[in-house]
Amino acid sequence: MNKEDYIKAMNQLKISEDFKEKTAMKIKNPNKGQAKNTVVFKRLAVSAAGLVILVAVSAAALNLPGSKSTEKENNLKVESTLNTGTKEAQGITVPAVEIPTSDNSGVTARMLPLFVYKGHIYIQSATSFETTDGTLNKEDVLALRGDFLGKTKGSIDEWSTQEEYATEFASTIGEGEVYTVKGYDSNHRLMVYYEYQDGNFGCELYDSFGGMTINSGADYFTLLNLQENVAAYQWQSYNSWNNGLNEVQQAADTDALNAFLESLNASVPIGNDADMLLENTDYDSQKFIDIKTNDKLITSLRLVKGGYVYDSQIGFFKVDDKAFQAFWDTMPVSEPAKDTAANEDTEVSNLADFTLADTALPVGSKELKAVIKNNGSEDIFYGADFSIEKLNEGNWETVPAVSELAFIEIAYSAAPGAEEEFTVDLSLLNPALDAGNYRLVKNINGQTFYAEFELK
Repeated sequence: MNKEDYIKAMNQLKISEDFKEKTAMKIKNPNKGQAKNTVVFKRLAVSAAGLVILVAVSAAALNLPGSKSTEKENNLKVESTLNTGTKEAQGITVPAVEIPTSDNSGVTARMLPLFVYKGHIYIQSATSFETTDGTLNKEDVLALRGDFLGKTKGSIDEWSTQEEYATEFASTIGEGEVYTVKGYDSNHRLMVYYEYQDGNFGCELYDSFGGMTINSGADYFTLLNLQENVAAYQWQSYNSWNNGLNEVQQAADTDALNAFLESLNASVPIGNDADMLLENTDYDSQKFIDIKTNDKLITSLRLVKGGYVYDSQIGFFKVDDKAFQAFWDTMPVSEPAKDTAANEDTEVSNLADFTLADTALPVGSKELKAVIKNNGSEDIFYGADFSIEKLNEGNWETVPAVSELAFIEIAYSAAPGAEEEFTVDLSLLNPALDAGNYRLVKNINGQTFYAEFELK
């Protein structure tokens, strides 16, 4: 498979609705976790050394030397921390990542910031260090830095072979020093530390879950070292998070939090269910919790009304209703005023123009060019995703071919007053669009924009 064929295969991938939902939410609220003024602690921004465009990886097994699989393969499967779960027995098992061979074009999983260590893949953790104005405290990092294990090699990209993945400390993150993390299981969590020539430094946490069977919440949550280790926590409502309002509230009821954390150990893992994230979208349907531990780490949990806790690494856990509700009630949320919401919608819709270069095109056209103009005074953000709807007997219906596409997880920006071109490759749609009236649908800064066109 040559490079052009590989790129086309990437663009034709179908990914999970859960991934689509999270990508959309990131675009809707690109500054989540970086609230101003009211926030005592902030989530860590990814350092330059860890920035990797998320590309898909396939569903064929990645094999390493020294395996106990079959004699024919004589290889060792490397596992991953992809946030999907498959039910097994009474719990869930986080599946092993499977890397493509050169002759395998079936691609279903993403390439992430990762490195290989002792036959396991460690992927950048959802847990991060507390920062001050986005800056790491070196003393906090060094206090957690344990034993030196080796250095990562920047040897993996989307063209890498299985042999390249099989190398110890092979990575997608460049060269960094790998250490254990004091107080945490090294089979689960490691740290990558960078020293730069200008005297600055960077540090990221990496976790490994793949192949791990989770029969109860204790199998996972004890690894996060939360119980009896909480220094502070903050939360915000779904309405605040979804609309980028950053109405983060500092919480003081640590007794309620500790009781809730204890109940997590007895929770039942149920894996991922995208519908639970997509359907629970009332103003008080979800709450987002950032927990700072005494070792200056921040762990985020997402609570869904009805007794569910969502962790981005593993998926959903069902918590005892009484324990869940007691904690939920310590975080009351008021319904937004209708007139305020209307004003916000008007303000957002005026932030950008979304127009097409041509609104009438012949059937068989290979691309559709749109322009995004920023009318506001701050940068606006959007992703690579889009949708296309067709007018059918007075109703707009999503074109089925679009649902088969996957998009890289990346955020683009447009500066105030700037115009940015957004091009849709219509040749990727199978079946191709026939004659009719359509509209291109695009999410920009959390607002849905439409641009109509006709194919003749």
